[in-house]
Amino acid sequence: MRRRAGQGIATALLCAAIAAACGGGSDDGPDVSAKASERVSTTIAPPPTDSTGPIGTPPPADPSTTTPASTTAPPSTVAATTTTTTTVTTATTVPTTGLVACAAALPLRDRIALLVWPAVYSVDWETAVRTVEQHQVGGVILMEPDGWSAGDVAPSLAQLDAAATRGLVIATDEEGGAVQRLAILGVLPSQQDVSEGRTVDEARELIAAHGRALAEAGVDMALGPVVDVVPENGEVPLTRSRFFTGGPAAVAEFGRAYVEGWQAGGLEPVLKHYPGHGAASGDTHDEAGVTPGLAVLERWDLMPYRSLADTGVAVMVGHLTVPGLTGDVPATQSGRAVSYLREDLGYGDTLLITDALGMQAVGLPEDVAAVRALAAGIDVVIFTATAQTGPVIDAIERAVVDGTLSDDGVTESAARVLRRLDTGRTGCGK
Repeated sequence: MRRRAGQGIATALLCAAIAAACGGGSDDGPDVSAKASERVSTTIAPPPTDSTGPIGTPPPADPSTTTPASTTAPPSTVAATTTTTTTVTTATTVPTTGLVACAAALPLRDRIALLVWPAVYSVDWETAVRTVEQHQVGGVILMEPDGWSAGDVAPSLAQLDAAATRGLVIATDEEGGAVQRLAILGVLPSQQDVSEGRTVDEARELIAAHGRALAEAGVDMALGPVVDVVPENGEVPLTRSRFFTGGPAAVAEFGRAYVEGWQAGGLEPVLKHYPGHGAASGDTHDEAGVTPGLAVLERWDLMPYRSLADTGVAVMVGHLTVPGLTGDVPATQSGRAVSYLREDLGYGDTLLITDALGMQAVGLPEDVAAVRALAAGIDVVIFTATAQTGPVIDAIERAVVDGTLSDDGVTESAARVLRRLDTGRTGCGK
């Protein structure tokens, strides 16, 4: 999908402006807690539950290891307040009737493949191309391009895109600092360094310029910015440089600058890691990550999401367990967490993506975790083992056939992915 993310963003914003004409998605309406559970058949024995229904299984036992030490940021000068009883109504996007109908016309396995985005690696590019060609996935996660020069990126991504009949979303982690895959196209400072050494306007310009370089090379989506907030007290479980400095208001301000910068550069940004990794008990790569209770998150960690809901951008859901929200399962397996994001925080019908399914906090094989994530209402599942692509698609297909997953839910998620693909290749109008 070369240079089409900007087109999708513009169309989405137009659609938001005329939401009545575009039509609502399945999550519209007042019944929040029941939305995502509609994807799970009531005719089969349910898996272990979160606090709202048959969503998933518990993560590993409560972590007991000590998280790495880091320096906490000074609190924001703006008071951290929230209105927890008010549902935010924002200009979020909805798939048009034509896109849903177009998705529904595809064979089931083709619709499922649009929702499955494996990681791909330069060191085994033949496998990457073959995987896209064989499975016709909707997107890929580009990892570190080891052995490539700057001049290798564009032709390699063009080869990958050409293998996709309907186009391909090429996404990559591009936060800056320690988490940047395409530094060969220009080094980005970390989010911490940017927020401490540049103005908001300078940050926006920096990201826009880098976005243009990535878009010209064939990248469509930036997995960032991180809008996790450093806790008022205590340590962060992730590398400190991945966070903006300051409290919720400062994070929201720099987060918006990054969103606008990526969009100006022609890429679609993805906010991460909902519902907030800043005060979690551990790094979800290595162990379970339990956050403070929902009331604390609403006052602190969730404020940037509430503030940025009007952007309508995609959101990455982390494998975080939230007392009072997700029960004993991570957010990627919790229908209530997804409904809270869509309904209470105002993200409506935006694209939702999992964090990598192979992380330890998931506590499940990738194929099982993928089914649970879609059952919870997430649209796209990602994972780092390219070889898992076929098994994940197989598992989702079995779940739809046996009634574990709703066919309509798969169709709606496929429509959200089709919105980001080339209309000339999908045959779907927007």
